Amino acid sequence: MHQAYQIHSILKQGVHIESIAGYDNNVILGTRSGQLIMYSVDENGAVDMLMFNKNFSKKAITQMEVIAEENLLFVLTDAMIHVCDISRKENNFTFIHNSQFTKGCSLFTKDVKTTKSTTGETATVIRVCCAIKRRLQFFYWKLNLLASPDFSIDLKDIPKALCWVEDLICVGYKDEYVIYNIKYNKTEKHDLIVTSSSYSIDPCMCLLKNNMLGVSKDEYLVAIDPNEYLIKKDDKSKVQGSVDVASTDTKPTLKPMAWSSPLLALAWDAPFVVGRVTNGLEIRYFESNGISKDTLVQSIPELNKTKHLVRSAPGTIFAAAISELWCIRLVDISVQRHQLLQQKKFGLAIELTHISDEPDALKSDIIRQIHMRSAKELFALKQFSSAMTEFAKASADPYDVIRLFPNLLHDQAKPTTKDSFDATVPTFPMPQLEDKDLENAILALIEFLALARQKEVVKLRDTKSSSKSLLSIIDTTLLKCYLQTNDSLIAPLLRLNQCHLEESEKTLKKHDKMSELIILYQTNGKHRKALELLQAQAIKEGSSLYGHERTIRYLQQLGSSHLQLILEFSDWVLKADPEQGLRIYTEDFIEVENLPRASVLDFLLTRHKLLVIPYLEHVINVWHDNNTFLHNVLIKQYLEKVQQLMKELEKEEECEDKTEKMETLNKYRTKLYNLLKISYNYSPDVVLKDFPTNTMLEERALILGRLKKHEKVLAIYIQILGNVKKAAEYCEAHYEDDQDIFFALLKTILSPLNQPPYEGVELHKDFLQPNHDVVVDLLNKYAIRIDPCKIWPFLPKDMPLHRLQNYLDTVLRTQMAESHHLEMKKALLTAEISRVEGLIRDQQNISFEINEFSVCPECRKRFTNQSVFVRYPNGDVVHLSCHDKRVMASNLFGN
Repeated sequence: MHQAYQIHSILKQGVHIESIAGYDNNVILGTRSGQLIMYSVDENGAVDMLMFNKNFSKKAITQMEVIAEENLLFVLTDAMIHVCDISRKENNFTFIHNSQFTKGCSLFTKDVKTTKSTTGETATVIRVCCAIKRRLQFFYWKLNLLASPDFSIDLKDIPKALCWVEDLICVGYKDEYVIYNIKYNKTEKHDLIVTSSSYSIDPCMCLLKNNMLGVSKDEYLVAIDPNEYLIKKDDKSKVQGSVDVASTDTKPTLKPMAWSSPLLALAWDAPFVVGRVTNGLEIRYFESNGISKDTLVQSIPELNKTKHLVRSAPGTIFAAAISELWCIRLVDISVQRHQLLQQKKFGLAIELTHISDEPDALKSDIIRQIHMRSAKELFALKQFSSAMTEFAKASADPYDVIRLFPNLLHDQAKPTTKDSFDATVPTFPMPQLEDKDLENAILALIEFLALARQKEVVKLRDTKSSSKSLLSIIDTTLLKCYLQTNDSLIAPLLRLNQCHLEESEKTLKKHDKMSELIILYQTNGKHRKALELLQAQAIKEGSSLYGHERTIRYLQQLGSSHLQLILEFSDWVLKADPEQGLRIYTEDFIEVENLPRASVLDFLLTRHKLLVIPYLEHVINVWHDNNTFLHNVLIKQYLEKVQQLMKELEKEEECEDKTEKMETLNKYRTKLYNLLKISYNYSPDVVLKDFPTNTMLEERALILGRLKKHEKVLAIYIQILGNVKKAAEYCEAHYEDDQDIFFALLKTILSPLNQPPYEGVELHKDFLQPNHDVVVDLLNKYAIRIDPCKIWPFLPKDMPLHRLQNYLDTVLRTQMAESHHLEMKKALLTAEISRVEGLIRDQQNISFEINEFSVCPECRKRFTNQSVFVRYPNGDVVHLSCHDKRVMASNLFGN
């Protein structure tokens, strides 16, 4: 406990006080005989009477409420509400209005809201709720009158207490509290709690912090959150009519505060609740986030005769007995704060500092010091989570918080900046952290550092600072904490790339976290270290990095800027598992696809020649690379592979794997043939130099075909291979480019060579002499593609004419059909020419007259002798310039 308020006695003997009201440093007394008196009390307790109205009413003044914003005083006397003006002290409570509609009122409550328009004008809305017998009647103040909106609520009994908060009216009966939601002028009733179970006392209530509603129940103050009862707009349609609807909502969580005896009156003066109890007044500290057991701040037994309490201003409360009046003033906050810090009541010290009139900068500094002091005290008491919350509120330097933990700041540089307010905070003996306490402390530290990290990142981004020393300390400490609490969070932290490299490396090695160490190296650009570690761990059974898969994935992510590293460390993987290792250069990743293929090819040709073909196949067939050099190399690799297999088969006439080698030979020769046939990206003149002349003649024919050397191709197909079908297919494929190609085919058959075109090959036996049967078949099949005038001189003179009957018949019919087609086309064109000439003659025979009275319909101007004009089919004649404008307009608007 400490002294929060000091008491000034104002009146000891005088009038019979029936009610009081207050605002600022002024208090208004309402007497039993109907008098109104206003006193002003200064800081030292000196009293000055400002107004006195002896004959305001003939009856007792039972209740008063002040609206200071409008200088109005609402007075309840003779069961009716009267309104007075208190702006001019010399007029002694000038009467403004009394409403007959309030006749029978036993008590009332008000709601005052001040709004500001976009133009800067302020408006005050005053609403009044009167308890008239068993009914609540609502009014609003407008143009110096109390007007009624014709809205009321019927009650079960006469209320003893009323309180208005937001759009809720709380009613206190003798036996219970209820609350009404009056939003949209429609009511919803909620039952709260009974008023008392063992005492026969009237209910009392007041508004607390953040518009919380405080109601008395025996020796407890129950705090109720009104937001639990405010109806949402979406639920508006659920409320039917303006009748009371019983609510089925669950009651809100009640927060009871214990008092020494039943509460008789209440007043709120942040952060304190002042309550009138049997033996005087009690001052208690209200915490909305959770009521502590020790809430009593000050007890004032000398005011045990008090009947009325009212708060007039922050830090000022007036208390009245039947004929006595006291002013209760808040003790200077700096004095209170000193006492509270000695008693270690940090929360209340902070609350009081918030409402002090000290400069904002000083206030913020003091609050930070108190939070720091509270945090260290809580840490010493092993309340680690609460301590870290206080450290965060104090914006404590993370480095200072980390220093509370042993072995977490080893070998790290301390930041150059340090908050100056830490030096003013007393130190507390820190506990030795072991086992469960250490774990709880580290978990709390993790939460603090995570929040501190977010703030530091935002700070660095906003200030565009390049210094990240504090961020490095935070992340490195988090790494150590995660190693002791939650391994799964290590990898995401390391990927943020702010941990201190040497310290983190040593820590991860100590805990044998090799996978995480790889991430650390990778994010810090230490790729050689990472790859060396991967290579070393790959052969250690039981290691999390055992095998080559992790190395493959790492190398795939490096990209072309680290090509030399990729080539160097892929070597051992390719030796250990060539098929999987080749994924380093063929996986579908953008980094892999962008590697310089010429360099990779050179590496494979030098170190791993067996992988050249699968690599180039992937590059050409999957990535569709059109590079001529790569196509030429793949063709050469295929050729070398085929030639190698051919030599092996020649040497080994009988062996177990001869069949397998034959299959392999056929596979690669098929691939070579298909590539030569399909690809248009190789250089035929370059690759032709590598091909032998005595074997692989079909492949040679494909290359010669790309060079348009048709006679050499046909010579290979006919005179060496004797394959008429392939020769005919070749001619069909190239007929569009060379329409004499079938003539060349027949000429090759009819004029056989005496010597083979290449050394080491033999001429086909079927074509040593002109093969009449093949010639006749080709003439019959491709008659329309072979010019008889060209082929006739080469036909053998001894060939019977009847064998050429089909060919000649087809040729003649084709020629006749073509001639007939041309004659029909000529006739049609002649007819069309005649028709057009007739139309021209018709148009030329049309005449019209233009004289000095003729006017252009477009511009409404006459034609001059030098005018150039245009005549439309409908007979209109316009200037040429007008016609051009019309055409331009039509094109512009698409008409």
